[in-house]
Amino acid sequence: MSKDISRRSFLKGAAASMASVAAMGLVGAPVLASAEENWDLETDVLVVGGGGTGVSAAAEAAAAGVKVLVLEKSGIVGGTSNLSGGVMQAAGTKYQKEFTKYQDDTPENHAAVWIKEGEGLVDEELVKDLANGAPAHIDWLADTCGLKWTSIYGHCHIPYVEDEIMADRIHVYEGGGASGGGVIYVQAVWKYAQEQGAEMQMNTEVKKLVQDESGTVVGVIAEQDGKEIRVKANKGVILCTASVDQNREMAKRLSPQQYYDLDNGICLSVATDTGDGIRMGMEIGADVAGFGGCIDFCGKTGFGTDNRTPNFPSFIVNQNGFRFVCEDTTYAYHYRAIYQQCVALNGHTYMIFGKSSITESQAVASGYAPWSSEEAADAEVEAGTLFKGETIEELAEAIGVPAANLKAQLDLWNSYGESGEDLQFGRLTGVEPITGPFYAYQNIAYNLGALGGLKINVDTEVIDVNGNVIPHLYAAGLNAGGWIGPYYPGSGTAIIGTVHWGRKAGAKAAAN
Repeated sequence: MSKDISRRSFLKGAAASMASVAAMGLVGAPVLASAEENWDLETDVLVVGGGGTGVSAAAEAAAAGVKVLVLEKSGIVGGTSNLSGGVMQAAGTKYQKEFTKYQDDTPENHAAVWIKEGEGLVDEELVKDLANGAPAHIDWLADTCGLKWTSIYGHCHIPYVEDEIMADRIHVYEGGGASGGGVIYVQAVWKYAQEQGAEMQMNTEVKKLVQDESGTVVGVIAEQDGKEIRVKANKGVILCTASVDQNREMAKRLSPQQYYDLDNGICLSVATDTGDGIRMGMEIGADVAGFGGCIDFCGKTGFGTDNRTPNFPSFIVNQNGFRFVCEDTTYAYHYRAIYQQCVALNGHTYMIFGKSSITESQAVASGYAPWSSEEAADAEVEAGTLFKGETIEELAEAIGVPAANLKAQLDLWNSYGESGEDLQFGRLTGVEPITGPFYAYQNIAYNLGALGGLKINVDTEVIDVNGNVIPHLYAAGLNAGGWIGPYYPGSGTAIIGTVHWGRKAGAKAAAN
């Protein structure tokens, strides 16, 4: 392809994408470098964003022997990856064989699960690439970065995914597995990246991508200490700035569930996750992919987060008083359904349980009841975080749902509880009768960010709206879209994605 044709294609793509960005009030003209450009800094590979994806990209590029600079908007390394548990999904590893009964699991089965969960909306080549690459990253993190893998568990079932392709694949390292455990992974990878020569400048916000006349990305414009600086990147720019988590306007246009959560849930992503990389890519014609879902879970109960924790006897109803989802599926699956019901009925959803759920159930004996006693639940009623009714009709009045509907739903649930089989949605755990007094907890999404970002190919090159590669521009992790579907497919997906796409982008940029 000639430079003239390539340039015309770029301009068409940029115009189309800029129209989309303009609708958000975010548009800016593409910045073209002149032959006499004065650069304040120069590097080979420039990484934008110092979270889990960014440090992985920096580590791989620096290990290839090129000069690497990371520009981080905040004053710390890690971003939202720090807040995660740091767990990672992979199939067929030596650790899976050591810690689980799954001796013959394969990346092919792993990819099949992710593709099923993608509901026809994922780029299957990206998903397969991630699944096939994951086992080697688990080894690299142990052998090169010093993580010690200590256990493995699985994510909860999904109604339409066959049991034979499910397996325990979520790898936990020493010190990880709970909120904040991601710091260990980030620091281990960043330490290795620094040993290879990578450098990072903090409190530096990248504002614009700079291109030459052929459309090749040659650097960025950033703000540092209140001044504008221009940074040249000889081999490529890698965008690692997460998705549109905390950007209300971009979320409203691109990610309705994330936008809803910003008003009605609790967003745990760091404040600097404002879609900068996505905006900058769109300004120069980049396409987007994978928008729609987000990472939502129940911060109160933790239900659905993994297959070690059964739900206690309870069911979730919409504003009309009816069940609408299998409650012990993986967390983002049932929270997507919660979001849809809230929007469709312009109301709330509620988890319904009874005194028996927290005093007599199997969950109590197993230690999995989220409320330890009737007294603990009543204290939350007094605090206004739970509703209570001596009868199911009183509870219905308290939460504003039709009493006859809620009573009918309770009777149906209790009929399932007697047999231990949920004939309505196929729930597997906590199917036991519920007796009063009765309680209701209003479901509130705890959110770890949006899904969706710039469109990439398997080499992490950013693709424009005409299907062409934007030269020397890469996107990785959740700054890239298309490798996760309309809901988050289980713990450990995002973090293994930060490693895989980050390392891949670092290697590809370094090889230019």
